[in-house]
Amino acid sequence: MQLYLDSFGAFLSVKNGQFNIRLNATGDTHLFAVRTVAAILLTKGTAMSTDAALLAVENDIPVLLIDANTHYPLGQVSSGKPGSIATIRRRQLEFSRAGEGTAWIGRILATKIKAQMAHLEFCALQHTALRADLDITLRMLVNLANRLSDWTVPPDWNETTRQKTAESFRGQEGTASRLYFDTLGTLLEGVVDFEGRGKRPAYDPFNALLNYLYGMLYTQVHLALLKNGIDPYIGVLHTDRYGGAPVMTFDFIEPYRPWADRVAMSLIAELVKDDQHFMPDEEGHGLWLSRSGKGTVIDAMLKFMGATDLYHGKQTKRSVQIDLDARSFAAELMRGS
Repeated sequence: MQLYLDSFGAFLSVKNGQFNIRLNATGDTHLFAVRTVAAILLTKGTAMSTDAALLAVENDIPVLLIDANTHYPLGQVSSGKPGSIATIRRRQLEFSRAGEGTAWIGRILATKIKAQMAHLEFCALQHTALRADLDITLRMLVNLANRLSDWTVPPDWNETTRQKTAESFRGQEGTASRLYFDTLGTLLEGVVDFEGRGKRPAYDPFNALLNYLYGMLYTQVHLALLKNGIDPYIGVLHTDRYGGAPVMTFDFIEPYRPWADRVAMSLIAELVKDDQHFMPDEEGHGLWLSRSGKGTVIDAMLKFMGATDLYHGKQTKRSVQIDLDARSFAAELMRGS
């Protein structure tokens, strides 16, 4: 399980060798055996003792500091002792600039586009009137996916070629995303005002919902990378633009984004019926999920991630699929060492 502290004043300590959470509002305490805790998530206004931090480090339990509004990971507490991550980090640095890394990100983006296509096909089952227009969009998307997945490393590979290829990939992925979200926007007509995908802060309920769901996915992916010795801060595609951000998390999350989109599409009509599920930020410039909205969204996303889907010929929980993909990627890096 994950220990998620988001109540102001909540405090994580150690009691009798177990993690102990004290809630400030009620004074209630809850004990959790170390073996049952997979990760610890802390938001602003909560705290943990150094004993709890050391207990987590000693048992290889990642501690993430996350944004309460977006569920986005902002920082982490981890052990300073060397391990397999040192070898993987060296390979990641090589991989991020090598042609094999660019080919990998091409396949990652192609997988994302195919997942977007699958989501649109799923939506079409309930909106048959859009079938003709959707077929045109799908043909365009499959062409983009094939171009990305079929890319091969040129013989004159160098840093300039890498940067130009990365920019080309961003353009193709951006085109695919516009086509995809334009179609989702058509499906949302009459439900909510949505004029396309925006970033933080959101200015409409659907983008606010997507931001939070993506934040949950970021956390899941970030934890999977840490668990498998992959450095979340050494990426391939996003490295040049995002500096010290967890850019490998940005790269690795791409194929899973349509999962969040599917949950968002299933929730949005119900959420917008009640204004209490959304709230403006402190300066009134953006829109976030309220506490009640977060509770509904977290429950739905955890249920979706805990459900099984076909993965390499076997029904596997979606949350486990991310871990297995991270493990396979780590093995791929190690084979190249």
